[in-house]
Amino acid sequence: MSASRTAVVTGAGGGIGSAVASRLAADGMHVFAFDVRFADDAWSDDPHRDRIEPVVVDLGDHVAIKAAFASLAERVESLDALVNCVGIMRRGDALTISDEDWLDTIRINTTGVFFTCREALPLLAKAGTSSIANIASNWGLIPAPGHIAYNASKAAVVSLSKSLALDFGRLGVRVTAVCPGEILTPMVEKRLRDNNLTEAELAAPIPIGRVGRPKDVAALMSYLVGPESTYVTGGTVEITGGLFS
Repeated sequence: MSASRTAVVTGAGGGIGSAVASRLAADGMHVFAFDVRFADDAWSDDPHRDRIEPVVVDLGDHVAIKAAFASLAERVESLDALVNCVGIMRRGDALTISDEDWLDTIRINTTGVFFTCREALPLLAKAGTSSIANIASNWGLIPAPGHIAYNASKAAVVSLSKSLALDFGRLGVRVTAVCPGEILTPMVEKRLRDNNLTEAELAAPIPIGRVGRPKDVAALMSYLVGPESTYVTGGTVEITGGLFS
């Protein structure tokens, strides 16, 4: 590979993860794009697609995650960045959510992120200075009604990120939880369809006056895993257009 810096981006098959992979590749990084499936035309029009390497991994399966990083360790000596964008949303309150939806949400959104971080840490520590950025949610800070599993899973990602920052900062690994608000991803588009809402209606309460785009989050990630953020760790960064609840 020609790029001197390397990154793993999870949930890279679409939405925020795909945009992050594109942005980090444009920044000159070689990106290992992890997801369980990819669109046939993923990054087909990306001028930096030669620096994006799709890797099929079930990000809810800790055995598959461990195997993926074992394979990666045979190819690279160190890793400069890990960006966890993987996530699913299942709706329901405590009485209406199914057992399966609760377990799947925690398995992918929280447990999968934990195992990905754990398997990446030895490679990240070898870089001397490196960064993990985990996508949480503003709903992990201020819960939304009717989304108990998603809220809880993302709150756990915030705490997980802070714990990792405390435990591994002295090894040069920085960790930040990123808490987006309304970003126009396929998941949000589905929510609009399911609730018969327009994008304009979704944007109405947002002070900045628009719904965010995956590229907005990708630009933030570029900073958080880049060389100018070496004193940023252990916190949460909200990217919500000013919407706090």
